[in-house]
Amino acid sequence: MKQFIPISLLLLTFLFSCTKEGPRGPQGFPGEDGKDGENTSSTNLYYFDIPVKDFKKEKYYEDDSQYYNDAWLAYGYIEGITIKETDLVLAFMHQTTDGGPDNYFQALPYTDYFDNSEDFNHYSYGILDDSRDLVFSIRRNDGSDPFVDMNASWEIQYNIYIIKGTENRTASLPQYINLENENEVREYLNILKAEKVNFILN
Repeated sequence: MKQFIPISLLLLTFLFSCTKEGPRGPQGFPGEDGKDGENTSSTNLYYFDIPVKDFKKEKYYEDDSQYYNDAWLAYGYIEGITIKETDLVLAFMHQTTDGGPDNYFQALPYTDYFDNSEDFNHYSYGILDDSRDLVFSIRRNDGSDPFVDMNASWEIQYNIYIIKGTENRTASLPQYINLENENEVREYLNILKAEKVNFILN
């Protein structure tokens, strides 16, 4: 069982460690690709699609006594990009063809209730602590299969923000930024374009 770091815990650390030191300056010029293939600009927005049929059913916890014990997971990495421990990663998802009511990007983690009932799917993401690869999960509240067809042709589109830190400082955002509002995040970071990339599944 691969272990990953819950993003919600990382965000708390990042948010409580940041301070506002003055007005935000103008956006600098984007960095050039380094010799190792990594983009060196301070913030990047990448997007890609993952077909739900590529998610694999696994144990969410190694301990079978846990109530929520099954999840559908997709492990992988963005081609040419290495996520470092000092980077801040934000993820948003959009169910592109499942016919659901949400036609905008949802911040992860996200809980999607089914037909006004108490049943829900929980969508989340994390970073593997050994390889720094991304992992995306879909889990139903009672541990059974999600209430969407996991063998269908619909996809989930992900928008991934990677905010570069430095060797001595972990990347962070001010506390007044609503991390669940992608428009607010994108406006603050002054993202002018997104880059479609290949997400390589492991």
